[in-house]
Amino acid sequence: MTKLTLQYVFLALLVGLVAACSDPIPKLPDQSWADIKVTVETRPPALQSGMNEFIVLASRSSGIAAHNLIVSLRVNDGRWHQAIQDGHVGAYRRAVMVGNPKNDVLFVKIEDDNREGVLRFPLAEQKLPATR
Repeated sequence: MTKLTLQYVFLALLVGLVAACSDPIPKLPDQSWADIKVTVETRPPALQSGMNEFIVLASRSSGIAAHNLIVSLRVNDGRWHQAIQDGHVGAYRRAVMVGNPKNDVLFVKIEDDNREGVLRFPLAEQKLPATR
């Protein structure tokens, strides 16, 4: 093996080890609307009372990022807050106030062309990584 090949093998092993040691990102169960798969991640990773950032990841059934949407969020019956598109990768983010993560529900409104839909994400269903 050449020195360059060994460097690539070492780099691949290092990347694999780092990925194996990292915790999965906490998220709410995925949902679908029309041909769009919607994943919601949170920051901080474990929801808490107060301001929490929600990252909505949207992709079409073909696997292509749904980057041409208008995404808005609200908790319970609060007012809608339009999320900010984060590049053209189908990611939309917004911080909103959460009162009680065990009882509150996040609503995600998706506007695509002249279609609109609302998804309901109970915050108590957040999947947290297993503790070590």
